[in-house]
Amino acid sequence: MPAGKQNAPENPIPAQRALGLLLSQLGTHAALSFGRKIAGFGISPPHLGMLRWIHANEGKNQRELASHLGVVPSRMVVLLDELETKGLVARERSLHDRRSQQLQLTGKGARLLEKVERIATAHDADLGSSLTAPELETLIGLCAKLAAHRGLTPDGHPGYGKRFAAGRSKRKLGNQSKAG
Repeated sequence: MPAGKQNAPENPIPAQRALGLLLSQLGTHAALSFGRKIAGFGISPPHLGMLRWIHANEGKNQRELASHLGVVPSRMVVLLDELETKGLVARERSLHDRRSQQLQLTGKGARLLEKVERIATAHDADLGSSLTAPELETLIGLCAKLAAHRGLTPDGHPGYGKRFAAGRSKRKLGNQSKAG
């Protein structure tokens, strides 16, 4: 058998269906692997996205954060409570609108973000290690183009808001059918 045929899959996926599958596989691998790498810090990838945004947008409120990251407001409160309990984030009443709470990183939060960003940089380098620098640049550019075309935000994740909203809807429907 020729050497090239030994590694070929028996039933290759048609090219027109491969993109979604490959992106899904790579995305899941990258997310799970990164989540394991930062778990020892007591935070998850959604927490990191929040810390990054707060760092870049000190003084903005949690509604703006929820909107930017695509997280439903009730879930945002839970995630912020977790970060506040760990001493990473502080909420302060706005001087301009007493109903609004401004967000800022604490010193502990800023130090943690610095450590986790180093891990994220190493994680990204590992993910792209099999590519040349020009290939990596092209891949990032193409992925950014695909994401922008679909209105995805750089620090957000479309699954967070929808997943939690969908979970509540299913529970609500299940409870209504049990009551009926």
